[in-house]
Amino acid sequence: MIIRSLYNVTRQMNVLQKRQENNSANAANVNTPGYKMQDLIQRTMEEHELYNHAGGRDNNQRVHLGSLNMGTEVDGAVTSFSQGSLKETGSATDLALNGRGFFTLALENGETGFTRNGNFRISEDQRLVTQEGYPVMGLNGQGNPTEIYVTGDELTVSQRGYINGTDVRLLVSDFEDTAAFEMRGESIYMTGGANPMESDAEVSQGYLESANVNIMDEMVKMMEVSREFQSNQRVLSVLNDTLQKTVNEIGRN
Repeated sequence: MIIRSLYNVTRQMNVLQKRQENNSANAANVNTPGYKMQDLIQRTMEEHELYNHAGGRDNNQRVHLGSLNMGTEVDGAVTSFSQGSLKETGSATDLALNGRGFFTLALENGETGFTRNGNFRISEDQRLVTQEGYPVMGLNGQGNPTEIYVTGDELTVSQRGYINGTDVRLLVSDFEDTAAFEMRGESIYMTGGANPMESDAEVSQGYLESANVNIMDEMVKMMEVSREFQSNQRVLSVLNDTLQKTVNEIGRN
């Protein structure tokens, strides 16, 4: 019984550590444009029925001892894709989406990524890229994906996403289901096989979308986890003392 309790408390402390790391990540990215907060899902592990064969006069009958629960575990993460507020920057290469959708990026090895972080720049070869150097994708007049090259003195983008008065417009992708999204870095997502569709979100040039993190909520969550951690530490200390006492008593006998 003591060993099982020790195992359950240790497992719960591991879960609390992961929750604290998640809350800390949300708080650390409060100033990251387009960042979307995550919450961890915690679940109780499957219960197992326990039996022995020590019943009856001859100690050979099966006896049901009850159920054994092995504690809790993290069952995944849920990302909130609610829109953050738009903050004016005045920079021509800062773009924000007002509505559902994601900027589409060309990643390494032919992979495609999606982001709400419109903190872009113009590369040396005049392409519109992310701060990491990933090309921002657009659609040409024939509806085919293409990289965006900026011509003229300065980038201009219309609310519908058209670049410098050309027939090339930003490829803004939307998804019916984002449950399979996987985060890559701080604000780039891989779809996990979900099929994109075109978004009707408006583009705001000279703005960035703020993270949808409520820093006060994250601080409260971290304090709650800290209190739970302290409570489990006290339980662990009591169980450890009990186990030591039991071992010592057995040693005397």
